[in-house]
Amino acid sequence: MLEYLVFRLLSLLAPRIPLRVAYWLCNPIGDLTYWLLARQRRVVHRNLSVVLSSQSQGLNRLARQLFREGAKNYYDTFLAPSLSDLEVERLITLEGWDNLESALERGKGAILVTAHLGSPALVAQVVAARNRKMTVVVEPIRPQELFDLMARVRTRGDLVTVVPFGPTVTQELAEILRRNELVGIVADRDVSKNGVPVQFFGLETLLPVGPVMLALRTGAALLPAFTYRRRGGGFTAWIGEPLRLERSRNLRADLRQNTQMIARVFEEAIRKSPEQWTVFEPIWPEDEPAARVGAAS
Repeated sequence: MLEYLVFRLLSLLAPRIPLRVAYWLCNPIGDLTYWLLARQRRVVHRNLSVVLSSQSQGLNRLARQLFREGAKNYYDTFLAPSLSDLEVERLITLEGWDNLESALERGKGAILVTAHLGSPALVAQVVAARNRKMTVVVEPIRPQELFDLMARVRTRGDLVTVVPFGPTVTQELAEILRRNELVGIVADRDVSKNGVPVQFFGLETLLPVGPVMLALRTGAALLPAFTYRRRGGGFTAWIGEPLRLERSRNLRADLRQNTQMIARVFEEAIRKSPEQWTVFEPIWPEDEPAARVGAAS
């Protein structure tokens, strides 16, 4: 409940703090959490060491910057509901919208698959600003009051809605895609622990099969989409062309091969700005030595 009260306070304060001041404050807050949260600090160092192929040079600096980015992402999330459509469009430079429109012309919906890069919760608002409906899958959190708060700040009228991951989510998302709407999934961490093994930055780990499974079942287009915070302010968002999925009579093999394809796309996106990959949970088994990564990467 303490976390809920802190986030509730942030939701009230964020729209009242000027953007420049808020981002300035996020830097020392990020530095403080870097030093206070020892477990998360170790996890971030581990994750970045794999991405950087065990190169230690600059690792501490990148890790501290990542905590700063995390603080800014929380601020962005609580700021989003107060932004008008015009302000959202001014804040975000979006490339590849034509790829999405072309995919939706097929009438089977589209799945945007992304990673924890930039500020996905804020940038998702640009979809609503362009009058497109999107449903975002999120990890369920406790207490329920905290989940309801986070869901509320991530929605935008009836154009951006949030559903928790759970046993019925696949059926819900399939219905949404049949209405030719959008589904957004952050898929760089296997929350369900039922993913498929892939090579990710040279080490084996599990990634979720949900995006591929949905696309294969419904025929919806599966498009990679990423967002990056610009150094001078604002964001650049990018939507790629639909991935060409392998389809055979072996569903298990298709799930693994296509999820591996997504892993390679994620690698390319994360390498562009690893300090913006705000993941604070282990991605790889911690008993795997990061030193194995070098040659494979």
